[in-house]
Amino acid sequence: MSDTLGTYSFLPWLRLGVANNITALDGDTSVKARATIAVDLSITGRPVEGDTDLTATVSRDVALYGPGDIVGIDKKAIVKVEPRHWITNFEPNYLPYIEFYEEDFPWRYTPAAPDLSKHRLRPWLALVVMKEDEFKEFPVVSSRPLPAIEITGQPDTIFPPAGQLWAWAHVHINRDLIKEDGVFVSTNMDATRARVENLLRDNPDHAYSRLICPRRLEPDMGYHAFLMPSFESGRLAGLDQDPNPGNAGFFATLSSWADYADRPVPTLYPYYHRWYFKTSTVGDFEYLVRLLKPRPPDARLGRRDMDTQNPGSNIPGIAEPELKGVLRLGGALKVPDEALTDTQEAQAQAYEEWDQPYPHTFQDALARFINLADDYALKGDPDPIITAPLYGRWHALTERLLYEADDSGVPQNENWVHELNLDPRWRVPAGFGTSVIQDKQEEYMDAAWAQVGDIIDANRRIRQAQVAKEVSFIWHNKHLAPVLALNAERSLALMAPVQRRVIAGGLTVRTTLARSTVPRAALSAPVRRAIRPRDHVAS
Repeated sequence: MSDTLGTYSFLPWLRLGVANNITALDGDTSVKARATIAVDLSITGRPVEGDTDLTATVSRDVALYGPGDIVGIDKKAIVKVEPRHWITNFEPNYLPYIEFYEEDFPWRYTPAAPDLSKHRLRPWLALVVMKEDEFKEFPVVSSRPLPAIEITGQPDTIFPPAGQLWAWAHVHINRDLIKEDGVFVSTNMDATRARVENLLRDNPDHAYSRLICPRRLEPDMGYHAFLMPSFESGRLAGLDQDPNPGNAGFFATLSSWADYADRPVPTLYPYYHRWYFKTSTVGDFEYLVRLLKPRPPDARLGRRDMDTQNPGSNIPGIAEPELKGVLRLGGALKVPDEALTDTQEAQAQAYEEWDQPYPHTFQDALARFINLADDYALKGDPDPIITAPLYGRWHALTERLLYEADDSGVPQNENWVHELNLDPRWRVPAGFGTSVIQDKQEEYMDAAWAQVGDIIDANRRIRQAQVAKEVSFIWHNKHLAPVLALNAERSLALMAPVQRRVIAGGLTVRTTLARSTVPRAALSAPVRRAIRPRDHVAS
């Protein structure tokens, strides 16, 4: 099982194929019906007379399919709608959306080029959500290719701003397009498109497109979601009207609902797909959190009264008049000091400083009782004495609780061991911890024995390292130290094999010698053999 986290990439738009050659921008009034691209066709033919082939280049503006040519979409192109059809408990603070299998589908028929400076391209589709009283069904006409509805509500509250549709469509890719093999790569659109095409070639299921409706939903309300054409040419085509009426103010990227000066907002709209859902009165986790209301906490929150009047074992109780023999055992929660009144804060301070002046009579008697086992052990008594446990004894390496000062005059009774053992508020949770250890002791011992093998191996390595260290000291003192002390040249040649690992002045000895005037051959193995003391050359 892989432990790698999922990685996602989002693109504001995507186009594949010949539509990338469109140059007219969104809002270009010179483009009336369809976007066009310039195509040059080279023609070669044999002449009637002669042997030289004739060539000619024919240039034409080729029109591409646009919204006015689409009168329906295949339902198989839609892979998911959210919420699902007839869901009745959709969270009102979520946004409805629709997903398409083809990654470039929302922008495929947009008759404009993207704004590369802002990475924006308006989709030719829009997802619109309406209440049941904001529209009415329009009678079905056999000649009309798409079903239609008539808007009865306010268009400003129904339709999203036409200039912001680019923000409510994107491509979702289940891979990282910023890194390849952990290395950052170029993020320009051409390089990104090439990486997307390669990704889809390997597995087309790695990416899909999504349209979102930005309308804020109301709780406990029924809604109808419609997939509509966002351009006027698509609206007219869906109503079986001329997608290019030739009006003076008409152009290919004219919005189907934006209020232009020369025309009112239309009320009749076709749709490609629709579904119904209803919101609930209860939202998601955010909704539940907002239901939480702060309340003034009780001063006793997180505290539990603990009777300390009769602790037993001939130990005197804590009989302070203002505490009435009670201490407050703390818990995980605590009331903030800012929430306490002056009286409550003074009372809490009295419980906190119950042992002042320190040590309290109860603490002195408890320390004597805990030390009793050690007292008998020091006297050589073979019979062990069972007393209250000394918590933390192994961590603090102590056998008893002391109240004397050491030679420096520092009191030995003001540390965590004494606070843990002589304050009932801390001894109680320590006792609970002991009971947990006792209850799980078999499991803990099994886990400890499972680690013994590693511990034995680690100790063996430590002992081997200690032996190697001692042997190195002996060999150094017996064989190397006399030579190093009497003959520097001899010691330099002798230490040549380890010069790569010896640091001197921030550099290895080998590097220092390489930068000096000493020839490298003087320290080579043949020269060292030739000048050794028993060699015939040296003798």
